[in-house]
Amino acid sequence: MGKFMDYDLVFIGEYHRIKHDVELIHHLIPRLYPAGVRNLAIEFGCHEDQDQVDKLITSDTYDEESARRLMLHFASFWGYVEYMDIYRKAWELNHSLPQDKPKFRIVHLNYRPDWSALTEEMTPELWKKVWHKGDTDEFMAKIIFDEFVSKNEKALIYSGSHHAFTRYHQPVYDFEKKNFLRLQTSRMGNIVYQKIPDKVFNIFLHSPWSTKESFNKHTYPLGGIIDLVMDEFEDKRVGFDVKGSPFGKLEDDDTYYSIGYDKFCLETFCDGYIFQKHFKDYEGCTVDEKFITAENFKEAIATLPNFQARKLITKPEILIQAMKEDADIKRRFRDLK
Repeated sequence: MGKFMDYDLVFIGEYHRIKHDVELIHHLIPRLYPAGVRNLAIEFGCHEDQDQVDKLITSDTYDEESARRLMLHFASFWGYVEYMDIYRKAWELNHSLPQDKPKFRIVHLNYRPDWSALTEEMTPELWKKVWHKGDTDEFMAKIIFDEFVSKNEKALIYSGSHHAFTRYHQPVYDFEKKNFLRLQTSRMGNIVYQKIPDKVFNIFLHSPWSTKESFNKHTYPLGGIIDLVMDEFEDKRVGFDVKGSPFGKLEDDDTYYSIGYDKFCLETFCDGYIFQKHFKDYEGCTVDEKFITAENFKEAIATLPNFQARKLITKPEILIQAMKEDADIKRRFRDLK
C-alpha cells in the first residue's frame, strides 16, 4: 500500500490459479480505498462488460450468478471461486461506504476474442479474426490510459506476471532450436512504463521461474536463495523492495528470464517482491461446481481456445474436472523438490 505514496499505478503479477495470491488481492481491496486508490484493474474480464461490473458491485444485493456470467464471458475455463470473489469483496466494500462517497471500481482490462473463427487449421488471417481487437497487451494498456492515466487516478493492476512486466523485457526464444530471437518490449506494463516511467511500480508474487531447457519446466527464483532465507522466519509473509536493495543485485543465469541479458539480476526483473509461502505449501484455486451447467455448456465449449478440446469435452463434468487439474498446483510444481 505504501507504494501508492510514490506511484500512481502498481502492477502486481501472478503465476495464475494460486489460492493465496488471489486472496491477497481480496485483503487489499478494503485497504486500497482509505489510501485514495479507488480502482482495481484485472486481466480476468472483458472491458465490453464494464457496465455490468459496475452494476454488480454497486447493487443493493450481491448477485452471484452475475459474477459467474461475467467470468464465463471472459473464459469458459476460468471458473474459480477466488477470482469471482474479487467482485464480492468490492461489493462488500461499496456496501459499507456512505451513500455520498465515490464507489470502488473493478475495471476489466481484456476483451473477448471471436472464438467462432477458430478452426482445426489456423492461418495468420484467421488468427486476426480471433483477436479482432488486436494484441491483448496493447488493448489492456490502452484501457489503463483511458480509465486511469487520463483521469489522474491511481490503480492496482492485477494480472499474470508476464503482462505486468514494466522495465523488464521478456525474451522471445525458440526452445527447440535454442535460438534467441529478440526481447519483447510491448507487454501491457512495458507500454505503460515507456510513457510514464516515474509513475509505475512492478511487484512479482513469488512463483517458479522457467528453465532455459523448457518454458514448462520449473526452477526456484535465484537458485532458491529467497526460499532459503525465508526458512529462518516463522511468519513467511513478507514484501520487500528489489530495486535499489541488496536483493536486487542477486544474479541468476540459469533461468529462461536471463536469456538475452549479459547480466540478469532480480532488479532487472521486478521492482518489488512478495513471498507468502514455500512452494510445497501452495494450494490451487477452488473450482465453482456451478460454473458450467447444462444450460451454458454449448456456449462454454464454443469459446474454448483449443479446437481439439472442443471435440473431447462432451459434458460439463469433464470441463469442471479439467479446471481442477489446471489448478492442481502440487502436480504443476512437482518438478520442484
